[in-house]
Amino acid sequence: MAVDLKSLRLFVAVADLGSISEGAKRCHLALAAASKRIADLEERTRLPLFVRHARGVVLTPAGHALLVHARTVLSAMDKLGAELDDFQRGVAGVVRVSANASAIAQFLPVPIGSFLRTHPMLRVDLQERSSAEVVKAVQGGLADIGVFEASTPAPDLDCLPFARDELSVVVAAGHPLARRRRVGLAEVLDCEHVIVREGTAVHRALQAAAQEAQRPLQVRMQVGSFDMVCRMVEEGVGIGVVPRAVVLQESASAKLRCLTLDAPWASRQHVLGVRWLNGLSVAASALLQHLRAAIT
Repeated sequence: MAVDLKSLRLFVAVADLGSISEGAKRCHLALAAASKRIADLEERTRLPLFVRHARGVVLTPAGHALLVHARTVLSAMDKLGAELDDFQRGVAGVVRVSANASAIAQFLPVPIGSFLRTHPMLRVDLQERSSAEVVKAVQGGLADIGVFEASTPAPDLDCLPFARDELSVVVAAGHPLARRRRVGLAEVLDCEHVIVREGTAVHRALQAAAQEAQRPLQVRMQVGSFDMVCRMVEEGVGIGVVPRAVVLQESASAKLRCLTLDAPWASRQHVLGVRWLNGLSVAASALLQHLRAAIT
C-alpha cells in the first residue's frame, strides 16, 4: 500500500482531534483537499478508517491499527530528517565499529581514514574483538557495524560480503621450514605455535583443523596482536599463522619468511554485519557504504 507522508500526517491529526476540519487546519490544508486525502486513504486500504457523525469522526478498528503504524513511520521519518539536517550541517556524531584483529590489521585503517577526512565532524569508535564477540556486540547494540569472519554464526544480523584474506605461515629465517614456499597442515602441526589469544577466528580455525587431523595444537605462547606474533616468531619462539598481508608488512625484516599454507580454510571471507540495514543512523549507513565501496 503506497501512502504519502502528507496523508499520513493528516490521518494522525484527524485521529487526534476527532475532526477532519480541525485536522485540515493543523496540516494547513483546505477542508475539501483534506477530505479527499482521507477518502483516498480509505480507498487504498479498502477499509473504512473513520466513522463519521455529527460531532466529528472516530476511528474504526482498522483505523486504530493504522494509527499505530502511522505514528511509527512518521517518528522514524522525523528522526531521519533531523539526522540528515545534522549530517548536512556537519554536527559531530559517533559510529561504533567492532572488528576482529584480522580486519583491523588489513582492511579498515585506509577506508576509515579516508571516511574521516571527508567527514571531519564525525568520530569512529573502533573496538577489537574476536569474531564471535563482534557478533554479540552488534546483536546487543554495543556496535553499529561489525566486521567478522564469515563462518562465524550470526543469527538475526544482516550480513554483506566485505573482503577476502589468506592465512599464511610465518617462520624465522633460521627455521627448518624457512627454505620452503608452501607448507601443509601436518608439518604446521609438528611445530610449536605463537598465537593471538584464544577465541579469535585464526585460533578457532587452527584448533578445528588440529582436531580434524586428530593432532594436538602445540601452543607455546599467546600474545595480543599479529605484529607481536611476528616479533616472537622472529625470536625463534615458534611459528605463527597470521593473515598474509600482516606477514608481508612484517617480513621486510630479513629475520622472517612467509610460507603459503596449503589448507582450504586458509582462504577466508569477511563480512560486514548490522542488526538491521534500514535501522542504521545516517552516519553509520554512510560509513557502511564507504567500506563496501573501498573494497570493491
